[in-house]
Amino acid sequence: MPPFRQWRDFFPGWKTPTDSTDFHDRLISNLLYYQTNYLLLSTAVYIIAGFKDPVGVGTGTAVMLAVFLLSAYVGELPPIVDLKRRSPFTFLIINIIVVHFVAKAFVGVGTFLSATAISLAVTVSHASLCNRKVNEVACIKEARELKGTPMGFLLRARGK
Repeated sequence: MPPFRQWRDFFPGWKTPTDSTDFHDRLISNLLYYQTNYLLLSTAVYIIAGFKDPVGVGTGTAVMLAVFLLSAYVGELPPIVDLKRRSPFTFLIINIIVVHFVAKAFVGVGTFLSATAISLAVTVSHASLCNRKVNEVACIKEARELKGTPMGFLLRARGK
């Protein structure tokens, strides 16, 4: 895990990206550089949500983990794999319907999903607007060093 960056470094100043390339480069660079800070920030959001509704966050986390594991298992069954190949849109609609009914059946899922959405919104908005001043050579060196980190793994899995 990369080191925790100081808060004054985490909030250096804000600047709107000039174009999509600037947005993309800044987003990837900041996600890699500040990933420990983002983990701490997301944890704080979940803790605050947990103070508001502790049973809901616990239930929501357990239910969404169970749904994820079950969908990963079911998604590899031959009839489901065939459905995904023949009609991916139908498979997507079925997934949305199933998750909707699971979310309605368990009260805490809404709290968990709200905390997740807030965490993602704060992380992406900070990563895209934070104006960290680094030169190109330092950025390339830093990206090589951070490829083995959890965020580096996620970004590689997304093809970035």
